[in-house]
Amino acid sequence: MTEQDESPLTANDELVVAARTDRDAFGEIYEAYYDRILGFCLKRLFDRSIAEDVCGEVFLYVAKHMHAFRGTTEQDFRRWVYRIATTETNAIIRRNKRRQELWDDALLTNRISTQGSHNDETSTEQPDWTTVYQAIRQLNQRQKMVVTLRLFDELPYEDIAEILKIRQATARVAYSRAIERLRQLLVSDSPELDETKVR
Repeated sequence: MTEQDESPLTANDELVVAARTDRDAFGEIYEAYYDRILGFCLKRLFDRSIAEDVCGEVFLYVAKHMHAFRGTTEQDFRRWVYRIATTETNAIIRRNKRRQELWDDALLTNRISTQGSHNDETSTEQPDWTTVYQAIRQLNQRQKMVVTLRLFDELPYEDIAEILKIRQATARVAYSRAIERLRQLLVSDSPELDETKVR
């Protein structure tokens, strides 16, 4: 048995198991994860209406297949739902010929949340997030995914590896290279992105 198998289930773990057959339990899981998944979709697609539609599809899929979900912990559920969201957002990006327009529109109209900067130009606590997003546009697809999951959703590398179906070491390397690339892109226009703030 693994260490996880030997650990007692938490209340959240029990809620996940109950959600397979209990509508109220599923409602609690839905409430706990909806905003997180919507935020993930929005950061990937940069259009609220599209992100809401995709998020709806994600949870429709989860609702239809929850009875067959064999995970026993909240971590299992988190990995599963993020993997579904990753698949759905990637499908939208592949299909949508206006992907570049969505990126540009989001950046030009500054619809992207600055996450705590409060538009204070004198603040040195946060980077210029609009500039950061412009730099993220220039990363490759894997780097974009790793940065989104790690930088914005603060998921551990173990979860990122499971979600993207890559090795944990590969996830770490991709993130490290993405951060270094962002530093190179941002150095001429904004203060260096401090990796210690996003670990």
